[in-house]
Amino acid sequence: RRETLVLARDPLGVRPLYTCEHGGRLFFASEVKAIFAADRSIPRALDRAGLDETFTFWGPLAPRTVFEGVEELEPGAVRIHSRAGRTTRAPRPPAFGGFRGSLEDATEAVHAALEESTRLRMVRADVPVGSYLSGGLDSSLVAALALRAHTGRLTTFSLRFEDAEYDETRFQRLVAERLESDHREIVVSSAAIARAFPDVILHAERPLLRTAPAPLFLLSRLVQREGMKVVLTGEGADEMFAGYDLFREAKVRRFWARHPESTWRPLLLDRLYPWLARSPVARRAVARQFFGRDLARHAEPGFGHAPRWENARALRRLFSRDVLAAIDGRDPARELVASLPEHAGWSSLALDQFLEMKTLLAPYILSAQGDRMLMAHSVEGRFPFLDPNVAALACSLPDAYKLRILDEKHVLKRAARGLVPDEILARKKQPYRAPDAAVFVGPAAPDWVPDVLSERAVASAGIFDSRAVARLRAKCASSASVSNADAMAIAAVLSTQLVHHHFIQGGRS
Repeated sequence: RRETLVLARDPLGVRPLYTCEHGGRLFFASEVKAIFAADRSIPRALDRAGLDETFTFWGPLAPRTVFEGVEELEPGAVRIHSRAGRTTRAPRPPAFGGFRGSLEDATEAVHAALEESTRLRMVRADVPVGSYLSGGLDSSLVAALALRAHTGRLTTFSLRFEDAEYDETRFQRLVAERLESDHREIVVSSAAIARAFPDVILHAERPLLRTAPAPLFLLSRLVQREGMKVVLTGEGADEMFAGYDLFREAKVRRFWARHPESTWRPLLLDRLYPWLARSPVARRAVARQFFGRDLARHAEPGFGHAPRWENARALRRLFSRDVLAAIDGRDPARELVASLPEHAGWSSLALDQFLEMKTLLAPYILSAQGDRMLMAHSVEGRFPFLDPNVAALACSLPDAYKLRILDEKHVLKRAARGLVPDEILARKKQPYRAPDAAVFVGPAAPDWVPDVLSERAVASAGIFDSRAVARLRAKCASSASVSNADAMAIAAVLSTQLVHHHFIQGGRS
């Protein structure tokens, strides 16, 4: 009756929402491919600025996407379309700080909030609800709390890897045995990741700098085949409770920056990345040079993220001349920092957490690894750690309750005592990872790779310099061990080429 359309997106960006205005009409959908299917006359082209952001933050920042003319509603935003035009209400920034209780009070509050958020996601379903089980703290705690709200045996699902460097089977089975769950597993090989990658990109609808979404795509297929339609997962815990190594790294670097001439302060770098076979701190001199960059800027927003952003941004060397000309003068990191909401009074950790939520949680973790890989097989993901009450509580807690010296997720570990095995609480954090570039090079590479990386295909897409891509491919194929930087580069090029193949070239027929 009011001739008004209201579009709103959840506060943390769990679900996507895209819009496109073309030919006097407004299209909106949860997938870009639905918009393109609705009107074949909608122009299709990759957005150079969106690609530049992807090759900085690992994903484009809403409202920008990697497609020209297509926008994504920002998490927490409300957009109103009416005869009078379009208005957008921006999301409110989180409220950091304010909790006045003791650490014990915080532990009890976190336990209660998570128990309730998990219970609600179990009981508000007319189908059975299962739970992912990675072997880490977050999914183990969610599964344990889910069991409390469940009648009968809980069904749990785990990923196993043929490559021992990535495999967490021992911890997964330990938790499954404790919960006495009906446990299902899938063993993922490098070859399976490579075969699935084109379908992964079709559903992610964006370039990826990692192959990590592919095993989750295969895991959700297992869930579907087992007849389950809803699963709980542990996404969001690292953002809410300061679990990433990035937060610990930034704290060490800021501590070092206060006395940059110190020889013992940078020794704390040795405590970072114990899980990584090719750890950046393994060679001390190189680590000091890498992590010691720009220490004088330790009080500026983005200081903690700068090394990762600069690493990804180095991929620009692969862009074609046309793309480099289109993004000349742009600096996505500087633009992001300039657009930050008022953050006076925020601690360094709070600002790091906010930037992680804005640049990684919705644009990559949820879009590429979460909702999109689940819905590829019509499985609904539910995320207790992203419940608004849990998120608000986590943001309100003092820094020391979350990152206690260098002990990440301290309050969460306390809340999990008695619910998950002690071995899970005591183990060093091992973030979810998957085999990277090696799956695409060498004699075992799938048939589609040469086609996508051919000189003709690269030139047709116009995004990358074909000679630079050829050199990268030859380097990876001839190397016994592919570096982290080259692994990121080959995944980025392949996925971008696949986006062009699926959405741009495919739309011309």
